[in-house]
Amino acid sequence: MMIPRIVPLSVLLALSFGPSASLAQDRWGGTGHSHITEGAVLHLPQPLRHFFQDNSVYIAAQAAIEPPSTHYIDIDYYPEFFAGTLPHSYSALVAIYGVTVVEDNGVGPWNAGTYTTNLSSQMAAATTATAWSNLRATAGALAHYVEDLHNPLHLTMDYNGQRSGHTGIHSRYESSMITRHLTSDLPIMPAPDQCIYRPSIVDAIFDSIDVNYWYVDDIMAADGLAKAADPGYHTTYYNVLWANTGTFTRVLFQDASEMVASAWYTAWINAGAPLPLPAPSTIEMCAFCLSGPGVTRAPGCGTTDTDGDTDADLRDVAQLQVAQTGL
Repeated sequence: MMIPRIVPLSVLLALSFGPSASLAQDRWGGTGHSHITEGAVLHLPQPLRHFFQDNSVYIAAQAAIEPPSTHYIDIDYYPEFFAGTLPHSYSALVAIYGVTVVEDNGVGPWNAGTYTTNLSSQMAAATTATAWSNLRATAGALAHYVEDLHNPLHLTMDYNGQRSGHTGIHSRYESSMITRHLTSDLPIMPAPDQCIYRPSIVDAIFDSIDVNYWYVDDIMAADGLAKAADPGYHTTYYNVLWANTGTFTRVLFQDASEMVASAWYTAWINAGAPLPLPAPSTIEMCAFCLSGPGVTRAPGCGTTDTDGDTDADLRDVAQLQVAQTGL
C-alpha cells in the first residue's frame, strides 16, 4: 500500500527526529552535496571546466540548498521496477497510475531532466557574462537532484526505515555518518572519461537506480548490526555503520559526481557548446583546444579554428597570437 509523501521529505525527517534536527543536514549532509558538486567539476572538459572552476564555490553552495519539488522516487512502489518493465516516461507512468500516485511517489528523475533542459536553454541564450552568472543556480539545483537520486534511501518507500524497524536511519546514514567521513574517506577522483553526453539524463538516472536501489537492504542490515553494537548511537554505532556501508557509499559519491558532470556537459552540448563567458584568454583557449593537424577540435573550441580546417593546430595558435598582439 502506498504511503503518500505530500509533505517535503526534509520536513518529515525533521518531525521524526524532533526540533533539533537540522533541515540542512538531511541531504547527503548538506556539505556532502557541496563535496560531490565540487568533485564533479574535475570531470568536465575544457573550456566548460574553466567556467565551473571559476564558479565552483557558488555552484557547490547552491547544490546544498534544497530546490523545489521532490528529490526522490519510491521506485519499489512499482511492481514494474522489479519486473524490468518500468517506463521511464512520466506520461507513460501517469497513464498507468494517475498523476496523484506518481507525484506522491516522487518525480526526482523527471525533475533532473527538466533542470537539464532548463540549463541547456539558459546556456544557449547566454550572450553576456551576467547571463552565464545567472545560470549557476540552475547548475547547482540540477546537481542536487542528481546527487539525491544516488542516495539509496531516496529510492524507497522505506526511506526512513519506518517499515522495517530502522526508524531514523535516513539521517543517521546520509547526514551523521557522512559528516564523520566526508573529509578523509570520500574522495572524488577525477574521471574525465566518465563525463559523457547522455542522450537522456532521465534514462541515465533510471539506469543508475537499477543498480543503487539494492543498497537499501545493505543499509538496513548495517543499521541493525550497528544498533546491536551501540544502541545509543554513539561512536561505536557509526564506526560499525561505516564499516558495513563505506565501500559502496564511496562508489555512490563518485558515481553521483560523474553523473552531475555528464548532466552539465549534456546541457552544454545540447546548447551548441557555446563559449562560456567571461571567456578564457587566448592562451588558455589554445591550451584547452589544441588538437593537432587533422584532429577535429573539441566542442566549444570553434574560436580556435582560425583557418576553417576543423582542427586547432599550431597554425591557428600563430594566427591567434597575431590577432591578439599584432606581432
